[in-house]
Amino acid sequence: MNIAIIGGGSVGLLLAARLCLAGSQVQVITRTRQQADELTKHGLLLHSLQGEQKRIHIQAVSMEGDLPKADLYVLAVKQTSLTEVLPVLRKIDPSARVLAVQNGMGHDDHLKEVLALNQIYFGVHTEGARRHSYTEVEHTGKGTWQVGSIIGQEQKALPLDPVIEAFLSVGEIAGLAIKYVSDIYGVMWRKLMANAVINPLTTLFEIPNGALLESTETMVLMKRLFVEAKEVASLHGQKIDESSWQEIVQICRNTSRNYSSMLQDLLNCRPLEIEAINGYIVKQGRELQIATPHQEAVYKATLLKAGLMAQRG
Repeated sequence: MNIAIIGGGSVGLLLAARLCLAGSQVQVITRTRQQADELTKHGLLLHSLQGEQKRIHIQAVSMEGDLPKADLYVLAVKQTSLTEVLPVLRKIDPSARVLAVQNGMGHDDHLKEVLALNQIYFGVHTEGARRHSYTEVEHTGKGTWQVGSIIGQEQKALPLDPVIEAFLSVGEIAGLAIKYVSDIYGVMWRKLMANAVINPLTTLFEIPNGALLESTETMVLMKRLFVEAKEVASLHGQKIDESSWQEIVQICRNTSRNYSSMLQDLLNCRPLEIEAINGYIVKQGRELQIATPHQEAVYKATLLKAGLMAQRG
C-alpha cells in the first residue's frame, strides 16, 4: 500500500522512519519546501530507543498544490495547522482513507466538512518522539497505537476497511504495538486527559515528562487536573476510574526523557495546541456547568507564557 504522511514533525517523522525500515512505501508531505528538499537530499536520521543511529532514504514533497495519490493519508500536523490541510484533503480520491493523529479534541467536526464519514479514522498513540531538526528524529519512549473509525460503534457490525486492515498489518511489521478499537472516542478522551495533565505542566515548568513524578507538588497538581477532566468526561458518557490515572502515571514513566509536544512547540516558538486540549475541557466544563478552576488556571498560564516567549523572540 502507498502511505502518505502529512506533516514533518516528531510524530510524522518517527512513523515514517519505522514504516520505511519495515519496507513500506512511504512519502512524507511537509509544510515547507526546505524540509522536503533536505529530507530528499540527506535522508532521515533516526535515533532508536536502543541508542542506534540509522540514516533512512525517504521520499518527501512539500504541501503545495494537490496531494500525491495514496491509499492512506496519515494526518500528523498539529491541530493549529489543520486548517491549512483541509482544502487539499477535499480533493483526495474517495477510495483513500485519512488517519488523523492529532492531540486534543474537536478536529472531527473539521474533517467531516471535507471528507466522507467512511474515509475518516482516528489514531491515538503514546509513543515518545522528539524532532531535533528537519531531518533528525529521536524515539524517546515506546508506546501503543489504537485506530478506529469516526463512525464508532456502528462499525462493529461491518468488515474492517481493507486500507485500514493493511495499515494495521504493516504497522505490526514495523514493530508498532497497534490494534483496532471500536470505541475510538473513548480512547481519544483518555488521551485528552493525559495530555491535559502532562502537557501544560511540563510546559510551564519546562521539564521532561518523568520529572512530574519527582515532586509531591507536581503530583498534587496532576491529580487535581485529572479529577476535573474526569468530571467533564463523565458527563460525555466516559467511564473514567483509577486505572485511567495510573495510565497517565505510566505514560510519564515510559516517556520519562521525553519533552511533551507542547513544551517542544513552546521552545521552538511554534503555536501551542492548548486550545484543543485544556481549552477544550474548560469550554466543555462551562457548557456543562462544571467548575474546572485548575484546568482554567493552567490554560491561562500556558497562554500567558507562550505570549511572553513570543515577545522575547
